Amino acid sequence: MRAHTRNDRTTSSLMADFAAGMADAAAVRRAGIIGFASMLKDTATYTLTEEQRGAYADYILQSADLLLGHINTLLEAAALDSGELTLEPATIDLAAALADAVKRARIAADAGKVEFEIKSDAGAGPGGWGDPVRLSQALDHIVRTAIRFSPEGGRILVRASADKEGWGEIAVRDHGAGLSPEEIEKALTAFSGVHRGLDRSFAGPGIGLAIAKSFIELQGGRFTIKSRPGEGTLVRIALPPPKPAAMRLAG
Repeated sequence: MRAHTRNDRTTSSLMADFAAGMADAAAVRRAGIIGFASMLKDTATYTLTEEQRGAYADYILQSADLLLGHINTLLEAAALDSGELTLEPATIDLAAALADAVKRARIAADAGKVEFEIKSDAGAGPGGWGDPVRLSQALDHIVRTAIRFSPEGGRILVRASADKEGWGEIAVRDHGAGLSPEEIEKALTAFSGVHRGLDRSFAGPGIGLAIAKSFIELQGGRFTIKSRPGEGTLVRIALPPPKPAAMRLAG
């Protein structure tokens, strides 16, 4: 199944700006990784305490995680920019998909000293109908954006549930700085937030939420944001109920 996406000169130009910004920031992190790795390896030249070794190892791990995230973002943006996107819909266990997304974000959460509170409604059923890979990519962006918005010591509430019509829903709630209506509009406009580096303190949501919204809506799903400055942000996504035939096959 192929989904057609928007492709024009403006989008391509903004994507080029994003890629250029990412390359500059990646070079800084890459240099840090090489430098700290060399110091950890060359024990004859560098005498490090256990605390220093742990700090350098953490920097390398966190930097690698950040770089991988930005490479994935670039690849996903390129897929959307191409004008076509392949989807392979199937029945998805949303509670399991959410738990996996939280696990993948653990390094970033530990770096930001942020905790997750996971809730799932009893009897939520098989979840939703969509592309498991694209859902996972969308969740990665939503969860990581919540981490970036959250202050140190913050808590992020994530929940999987089902509504009365059988749609599977996932909600991610942070208690960070929040967004104004203008900032929400900008965040959901593809590539409008030009990349500003890999530092977790970057205040804007970048293009992650725009990519997440595109992936969810291309699957026939719903994507909504509620936020106020100073009160945090709530992102909700929903996917259609599983197809009856797919449910029989799964059983």
